[in-house]
Amino acid sequence: MVQSASIRKDFVSGEFITRTFRISGEASLRTDPLLDQLNDHLALFVQLERVFISPLLNPVALTGNYPVGQVRKDNLGLVVLSNWREGLPRREGQYVGRDHIDRKILIMAGGFEVQGVLRLHPSVDLGNFVRTTPEQFIPVFEATAAMIANPNVQFEGGAILVNRAQIEVFCIVPRPGTGPLRS
Repeated sequence: MVQSASIRKDFVSGEFITRTFRISGEASLRTDPLLDQLNDHLALFVQLERVFISPLLNPVALTGNYPVGQVRKDNLGLVVLSNWREGLPRREGQYVGRDHIDRKILIMAGGFEVQGVLRLHPSVDLGNFVRTTPEQFIPVFEATAAMIANPNVQFEGGAILVNRAQIEVFCIVPRPGTGPLRS
């Protein structure tokens, strides 16, 4: 399921995934990019407009829709965005640069198996970054997320924002011929 980009200017649409619900909605970008809003330690909630709520085990069944809703950020496991640029912070230099490289990663978080790439400068220790960055959410690009309890429930997007507090395990996928596990 890929959520298409919003046609409303200064809004981004996405799938906001908790352990029990799929919340489809649009976040305003008038003040800050979505990643910056999610990483704002002073706000417990993120406000969404055009909110559609579905049970996660049956994400096509609509529980309700509302013009505005508030989602508690620490309960979010993932946020799925269709375009990778929508997953960048205002100061995007950490994730975008001509010398940045894509490194594959596997993350188990919020009941999902997330596969994708982290785009960072080659000098950044990827494992150390995931463990120690002060950001609550980190963007995984070109990503897919499959529900562990029901692999038929899958989401994909240009960026999936992962709540670090819900990461249970993460693995850096070695490039062929470079990792300790060679076939």
